[in-house]
Amino acid sequence: MDRFFSHLKQPFTSIWLCSGFIFGCFITVYTLHTAAFYILSFAIVLAGAYFKPFSSVLLGFICAILVVLLNYHYFYSLPYKDLKRNKVVDAKIEIVSIHSSQSPFYVKAKIIDLSEQDKNFKATPFAMLSVISDNELYVGDVLTSKLKLKPFRSVKNFDVFDAERFALSERVLYEGRSVGQSVLVSAQKKSTTRESYRGFIFSITDNMKMQWLYYALLTGDRSKIKDADKVHLKELGLSHLLAISGLHIGLIFAIGFYTSKLLFGLFSVKHNQQNNLNKLFVVIGLLLAFFYVYLSGFIVSATRALLMLACYLIIYSFAKQPLRWRAILYALTILLFFDPFSLLNPGLYFSFIAVIIIFLTLNYRSYPKFKLARGVVQLVIVQCGLFLGLLPITLYYFGGISVIGLLINLIAVPLLGIILMPLLVAYCFLSILVDLGFLWQFFDEFLYHGYQYLTSIPSDWRWLNFYLPSFNLLLLFYVILVILFFSPYKRLVFLPLTLALIDWHLTPKGEFKLDVFDVGHGLMIMVSANQKALIYDLGPRYFGRFDYINSVLRSYILRHNIEIIATVVSHQDNDHAGGLESWQAAGFGKTLSTFHPNGLDQACEKVFFQIENLSVRTINHSTLSTNKNDQSCIIMVESKNHQLLLTGDISKLVEQALVDSNARIQSTVLVSPHHGSNTSSSSEFIERVAPDIVIHSAAYQGQWNFPHPEVVKRYQQHHIPQFTTANLGHIRITFYQNDYQLEFARKSQSYWFEED
Repeated sequence: MDRFFSHLKQPFTSIWLCSGFIFGCFITVYTLHTAAFYILSFAIVLAGAYFKPFSSVLLGFICAILVVLLNYHYFYSLPYKDLKRNKVVDAKIEIVSIHSSQSPFYVKAKIIDLSEQDKNFKATPFAMLSVISDNELYVGDVLTSKLKLKPFRSVKNFDVFDAERFALSERVLYEGRSVGQSVLVSAQKKSTTRESYRGFIFSITDNMKMQWLYYALLTGDRSKIKDADKVHLKELGLSHLLAISGLHIGLIFAIGFYTSKLLFGLFSVKHNQQNNLNKLFVVIGLLLAFFYVYLSGFIVSATRALLMLACYLIIYSFAKQPLRWRAILYALTILLFFDPFSLLNPGLYFSFIAVIIIFLTLNYRSYPKFKLARGVVQLVIVQCGLFLGLLPITLYYFGGISVIGLLINLIAVPLLGIILMPLLVAYCFLSILVDLGFLWQFFDEFLYHGYQYLTSIPSDWRWLNFYLPSFNLLLLFYVILVILFFSPYKRLVFLPLTLALIDWHLTPKGEFKLDVFDVGHGLMIMVSANQKALIYDLGPRYFGRFDYINSVLRSYILRHNIEIIATVVSHQDNDHAGGLESWQAAGFGKTLSTFHPNGLDQACEKVFFQIENLSVRTINHSTLSTNKNDQSCIIMVESKNHQLLLTGDISKLVEQALVDSNARIQSTVLVSPHHGSNTSSSSEFIERVAPDIVIHSAAYQGQWNFPHPEVVKRYQQHHIPQFTTANLGHIRITFYQNDYQLEFARKSQSYWFEED
């Protein structure tokens, strides 16, 4: 094997080690305990046995497995294994952040101590808590409280934001609430250097119209940005300017480097000519960048950028071959060594892909000779490269692209780098000595009017909604780009394209789909065929302000480019109609007219209509019950070979009326009445419907304990398989001509570290 590869130029051992380590982190984080992990591990061991350089890859691979497992055990696994649900425990907590401003306060807290609970040797966990307190709470306050705690768990749905995984990445391992009043042990800690700095920045930018911009750029804290401004920045393609990353770290380094160089020249500092002062200037710039990252709170994007900058500068200063690619490789290795689970953060991929694109575009040689023209052309090429190179991943994660973002960035990036950031840094330093606010007001007015002009651009010109629907498609795009830029054999690009086309052609196409979303105790269903859909119920609403319309339903619709034909609200209980206000605000109010032409106060109309190859009809019943649940709109969806029965919250009384009326209710899939309550799902009804499977839409360990054990037993007696959103998350069924396939979000979109 070594002889076969003898014609190749062998890289440094460190390159092999880093490559094996990075590959090992990917494989372990994403595939541990799966067949893919064992197959790939065996392949690496086999290659290491027959090809000497691969022994270094194997060593890096083994180190990666150990690092991932140790990191998980210390930071991400539950430290209190014996904590029982609903047991009240005495706890000592420290407030980390506050998400509601009145009692009960909703806070993120560090669990300092739990009485009578043995803590394993692990990092101190965080929890999201509802805390009752007579005192106003502040970040840094330490409290004692009686808590009911349980492991953090959220809903789990396909192709939308995963709150549970995000909480894990933030090391929020528990959730709960206080029982009784919490007692303040000590007020917030003495201000740290970081907090004093942020207070100083806030004070010197006070009363300025664009304060939120200056504060975010100088501190990395974006809490002062209003939601409306966040939307504007996203649509204008400027959000990246406020995320402390490579651009900002590079600017701060450049300010430190050139300022120190200028001061040495101005003051004619004597020095030994044999010493390379550039290395001193590099150290000063790097220290200033490090201090800036510290003041920003070591946020992930800033830390990544600092590591990459440090690696590049070390290689440039000491290595005989200062290759930019080695800087990327070493920086990624160091980052994954300290936090391999950062692979779950999309920001990691944005950062490294952006740096790779910048390196590629800077290698472009056909620049004009004149310095100014060369700088302009270089800026245009870099921005075009970033726009096109980040387009696939932007579409996948954010579901759209800023239409005018490229043009605006050609102005905004040099404005930020050449004018705004240097002036802001100088303003901060000089403000220590003298108040310069009156001078900055002129610049503030200029920026404010420019920003107002940008926000006046019509929204349709600013943002185009378009999702890249699958991860496989995203991967295909970047495989093609890698071949085009790095492979000498460009024709290889046809290989992944051909494989993708063959896979698409051979994959069976379903006739229609049923999506039962995971919304806790509630119901939200979509039946779709050929990108057109019927919505049945809109899920619950909590605290009068939170529902799952935007975070789940709309996101899923946009990702899959689905047109909503009609909406049914079975009845007006909160767990079925809670999302109505948000649904109407999102522009879907007209879709209610098919089943509810006279409003939701009356029972749904008798309707029969087609959605592609599906027939949809309401089923009336003759019961005179005045119970709101029994007024639920009952829908039958039928194709040539399959039927779906959607029943809302009907009780046994209505079920019996349906049985007695000889209504055609036999179905392939039944969504259980009333979430599996024992008031429903009578044996006679089950026999008459005779479903192949039944789905319970219920909350995990909810207060109603749905599906009821007696109901579960009745379906078992009829040998009907049961599936519950509480345990499986979003349930998706794809129906084919003579068959169907089930998918469960908690199984297909969860990894080993998320298992219950």
